[in-house]
Amino acid sequence: VESMKAMNAKSDPGEEERKGGSGHIGKMIFSAGTEQLAVCAYVPEEKRDALSCEEWLKTVLGSQAGEVKSTGKDVSTGVVKANADKGVFPLK
Repeated sequence: VESMKAMNAKSDPGEEERKGGSGHIGKMIFSAGTEQLAVCAYVPEEKRDALSCEEWLKTVLGSQAGEVKSTGKDVSTGVVKANADKGVFPLK
């Protein structure tokens, strides 16, 4: 979630190295580890009439038997746990 906040932060056009500035773009971040795949979805305010952040995340996680951890109009998070018995390995 902190990476998402950094991506969406207002950028200063005067800075040599711009950081952030993508708050107007919807995005989904994936972070893979050996035990789970963490997912964070973001939908900007001007796109919320066309796309629900919660539904978008549920659709993606549903295809991988994932679990929603938190929901919101702008940011929602979830995980896909590793399961060797079912052949689910986030890092493979």
